[in-house]
Amino acid sequence: MRKFFVFILTFATIFCCLACKQKDDLNVLSKNLTTYNIKINLDVEKKYAEVNQTIDYINNTGSVLKTVKLHLYPQFFEEGATEKVVPLTKLNNAYPNGMSYANFEINRVMVEETDKTIVYENEFDSILSVELNKSLLPEERTEIKINYSFTLPNCRHRFGYGENTINLANFYPIVCVYENENFNTNGYNPNGDPFYSDMANYCVNITLDKQYIVAGTGKKIEEKTVDGNKYISYYAKMVRDFALIVSNKFEVLSAEAHSTKVEYYYFNDTHPNSSLKAGVDAIKTFNKQFGEYPYNNFTIVETDFIYGGMEYPNLIMISTDIEDEVDYLNVIIHETAHQWWYGIVGNDEYKFPWLDEALTEFSTVLFYDYNENYQLTHAKMIEISKENYSLFYSVYTD
Repeated sequence: MRKFFVFILTFATIFCCLACKQKDDLNVLSKNLTTYNIKINLDVEKKYAEVNQTIDYINNTGSVLKTVKLHLYPQFFEEGATEKVVPLTKLNNAYPNGMSYANFEINRVMVEETDKTIVYENEFDSILSVELNKSLLPEERTEIKINYSFTLPNCRHRFGYGENTINLANFYPIVCVYENENFNTNGYNPNGDPFYSDMANYCVNITLDKQYIVAGTGKKIEEKTVDGNKYISYYAKMVRDFALIVSNKFEVLSAEAHSTKVEYYYFNDTHPNSSLKAGVDAIKTFNKQFGEYPYNNFTIVETDFIYGGMEYPNLIMISTDIEDEVDYLNVIIHETAHQWWYGIVGNDEYKFPWLDEALTEFSTVLFYDYNENYQLTHAKMIEISKENYSLFYSVYTD
């Protein structure tokens, strides 16, 4: 079994190293990618946002397109959604103050300044279908503008808020992956990672009350305060997704991992220097094993979250619920490995989880082989995995 994983890891690493060229190559590779320009006006007190989004869409599908389809993941957080965002076993942790629901509303859609009828598809209107003004040939581009608003649920999840943080992930309309001559419109699933997205560029601006600190995907290129409001701009080249975490409780530490700046945003962690070091050690270790991390910024964020952690490009969420230091550091290492397996080597995370989750878990085990100063070992990780599998098997076979 170990030889099998080594073979798979080597196979995937070939593709990873092709993606992990020098950081300057991002400037070249990102030129022919779709770009999302997102302007968010967030009312933190009301947990409400108004958003103007412009998509400079480039048809890289190889087909002639008459429509473009986009995922609307926030729809699954609304009351009455047919697909739940958390399993029943996680409801109390996700909704500590009782059930709470989002409200997501698209107000206007335009293509090249022409108003379009708002057309929803799939269960619970989870897909936005945008009719183009004319057939879009391969490598041609068009501009899609979407104005929308949302109210966040009191839910300790990707899209929602808890006692300490606001999580803004998978909050915006994102173009579906085009494959097999059609857009992949698979919906949300509460188990595992249900997302599947193409590389794109992001320019994101957020306006909010000046007392709040924001952690986000990509590089923070501007931050200023005017009349009590804070304006922050991020830019991220060639990433699969974009996420923001907001809090007025954050403290921040930073360090360098080769040519990547690692930042740690935390509010309750009693061992923040160790947590930051774990992230730095993980970047350095995986740089050597899989190819250099192609981004200049990597952010670790302690947040209100129902699971141990969650990965996004240039950013990982770590749940404040984890009390044991060894477990906390292990989650940081695991989620950092996801920067390669999902972040760089992309895949349909729900349909082919072995390409991200399995390789990430194996990479975490490898980390302990190369970093013996940590309290976990290869053998211990295998033992824990066997125990978890036995528990899973016993629960679902009784």
